[in-house]
Amino acid sequence: MESLNVPGAERDNPGMQKRKLTIPALILCAVAGTATASSQAAKDFNKALGRGINMGNMFEDPTEGAWVSALTAADMRAVARRGFSSVRVPIRWDGKGDNKVKSYWRVLRTEPYTVDPRFFTRIDSVVSWARQSHLALVINDHHHDSLFANYENEVPRFLAIWQQIAARYKDLPDDSVAFEILNEPHDQVTAANWNWLADTALKIIRKDNPTRPVVIGTAEWGGMGAMPLLDLPDDSNLILTIHDYNPFTFTHQGASFVDPIIPVGAMWGGYWDVRQARDDVQRIADFAKSKDIPVWIGEFGAVPEADSQSRRNWAAGKARLYESRGFSWAWWELRSGFGIYDPSDSSWNEPMASALLSDDTAIIHLGEPPKPDADIAVNGDFIDSAKGWSLNLPKGKATFSVDSGSGLVVVDSASEGTSWGVQLIQSPVHLLAGHSYVLSFSAWADTNVSIDATVGMDYDPWSNYGSSNGLSIGRVPKSFFVGFQVSGEDTLARICFNVGSVNARIRIDSVKLYDYFPVVSVAHRAVHDHGIRQVGRNLFAVGATRPGVRNLVDFRGAVVATVDWVRTGGGWTANLASVPRNRALYLEKVGARVFVR
Repeated sequence: MESLNVPGAERDNPGMQKRKLTIPALILCAVAGTATASSQAAKDFNKALGRGINMGNMFEDPTEGAWVSALTAADMRAVARRGFSSVRVPIRWDGKGDNKVKSYWRVLRTEPYTVDPRFFTRIDSVVSWARQSHLALVINDHHHDSLFANYENEVPRFLAIWQQIAARYKDLPDDSVAFEILNEPHDQVTAANWNWLADTALKIIRKDNPTRPVVIGTAEWGGMGAMPLLDLPDDSNLILTIHDYNPFTFTHQGASFVDPIIPVGAMWGGYWDVRQARDDVQRIADFAKSKDIPVWIGEFGAVPEADSQSRRNWAAGKARLYESRGFSWAWWELRSGFGIYDPSDSSWNEPMASALLSDDTAIIHLGEPPKPDADIAVNGDFIDSAKGWSLNLPKGKATFSVDSGSGLVVVDSASEGTSWGVQLIQSPVHLLAGHSYVLSFSAWADTNVSIDATVGMDYDPWSNYGSSNGLSIGRVPKSFFVGFQVSGEDTLARICFNVGSVNARIRIDSVKLYDYFPVVSVAHRAVHDHGIRQVGRNLFAVGATRPGVRNLVDFRGAVVATVDWVRTGGGWTANLASVPRNRALYLEKVGARVFVR
């Protein structure tokens, strides 16, 4: 046996001496001759993943069958027949039992941390079913809660699990199965700990699988915000995975497992929604290009509590954007809370499946941005000194001042990896139900640093309505924006910049919080509900005052056409001859539907 020092124990447990953890010497074997540039085989496998789906809640529940019925060969066949090319099977090796015997530990809690052969046999079946259906497969370690809660003590067991998985499946073709080391590292698996752990686990895998594709994600729950914190191992057969649930207030509205429950009502498909998604995907693409690594969006999904048309818009928009950058993807998930398939009658949610698998890219094309109705930020140009702004220091030391026309935060004592340790805040901010907002600003610093920009609650539980995390800034000013919708009124919201990850001189300027009044309040509201009626290719309004609405917008809020009201008799008429045909449009701010055949 050989000992291994686990980084992070002293930092996470002040006063504790670093322990020597015994693990088999083989896990320390390094791989010689690796290269940072991705191999063609890794890129080819990522292309083969293509359009995929997660077999969610089937093996990552604490005991199989606790959350959803067991995975079957029929599930795999249904996925393949519908046109998907890959499946991701999340597996809780840290759980108990299979679909028949639920009492045993899947992996022993004590050395030598043996995987129970009954559970391995169950996973063997999954691998076989995927291959029989010609689906590329990714298996992972999912919901490893004991590792997240007790990192130092659980590392040997985690590494022993991967030693056994790698040995068991070493003879499978590299182009059929990939290994994903760990789903959404968080809590005690900090960014620093994750960088070490991923590299160490990869060395174990490479002993038996020298060229198998291995998937590595980011710390802090696997999102794009932690990309700057990821140190990729020196290996040519890696695939980067990112999970995308942005904006969270849309994708998780009404979900019972989110505390507090996010109010329903947020829509998706407006100009700023698509623009935000485009910018997010570009951030991932830029990072991947700098590392020469292919990208797989291993999870993205939205709950069915969302407006059905908006959910389809979101699914189609995200999928087409990923594909435009050469990313593969896997929808979360097949047949549970986010699901789109009902095994009881082998039926798909066809509108959702079609949205995901469509080749229509119209949803991601941007028109002209809508004009905002107001800017509700106070002193966003810092002309009036520090009015409206304050510094919050939950975990760090810093000073704030207005210098040369911009807000200057000097971080003197940062908490590494904890951007929220120093916060520049404006509060209260009054947000209205049903309104869309865009936070825009510019930022730069005297060194390379990562910051977060959020708009959310200024009270417990501090939930965000909109956020953009892990924004990389340097000496050259860069502009950013965050778009979001608010389902319920909040009179005590805040604008917040988290800037405390490293010691630096950080500047914020040109802060705007644009308010966009509701464009489409009810998707199918008739025109006459507003005293306006459509007859053929004309709109008619009664009254002495000219109607105040002239712009016709699409469902994204982009102006498509403008109408002129002409006085006729006791009312007003607007001719629609120049309006595009066979296209659903809406009177701006009113939400009344106009359709010309």
